Amino acid sequence: MVNLTVYSTSTCPRCEQLKAALKKAGLSFDSLDMSTPQALTELRVNGVFTLMAPVLQADESFYTVEDLFEGDSLRDLSSILKS
Repeated sequence: MVNLTVYSTSTCPRCEQLKAALKKAGLSFDSLDMSTPQALTELRVNGVFTLMAPVLQADESFYTVEDLFEGDSLRDLSSILKS
């Protein structure tokens, strides 16, 4: 089973959309506040330099807004998580 972490902010509608889709798919995930120094450091150490939330970590892979969304619509998570 894949380990998922959502890096988000408190005022991010896309973050809530991603979390709702993960819950609907029956996937459990951790949620970290992307605005904290610890979360930003974790992202930077892993080569993720975006300030736009959300970021989805699936095991060792990271997916940014550009990967997760087409405009305001969430892409199909099953295809993202299989890549």
